[in-house]
Amino acid sequence: MRKVGVVSLVSLLVVAISGAQTASPAAGAADELRQKWMAAGNAKDAAAIAALYAEDAVVMPPNAAAVKGRAAIQSFWKGMVDQLTGNVTLTRVSGWQGADTGYEAGTFAAKMGTANDAGKYLITFKKSADGKWLITNDIFNSDLPCPPPPPAK
Repeated sequence: MRKVGVVSLVSLLVVAISGAQTASPAAGAADELRQKWMAAGNAKDAAAIAALYAEDAVVMPPNAAAVKGRAAIQSFWKGMVDQLTGNVTLTRVSGWQGADTGYEAGTFAAKMGTANDAGKYLITFKKSADGKWLITNDIFNSDLPCPPPPPAK
């Protein structure tokens, strides 16, 4: 029985050590993507935002169809950043980064028109063949309640 316990403990240590060498909770790529996204968003530069996404990336906005591909993502963000009347703030809550993939969950705050919006987001990202980190999936939603439906005709 004691041999089984020692073997189990050693196995757990090997798994933990090997996992620590190949993956890290550090947010290196996510930090860079987040900072670049905020700078481009606050400059209302949709082309710079779109450049942070993979060619086949998907953005999943609330109450709308998924937006697929870098060109469509640029058009989508152009419509969004044009409505900004204050800065966008993105704050990391958690995340993970491996050798060539990762994710980040966080919160956002932005002023759109006269409304102060806040919510949450989740991105996945990967390292491209040329070593550049790019967002592959982006989903976000507001903490504000949905507007009431229009009155019936």
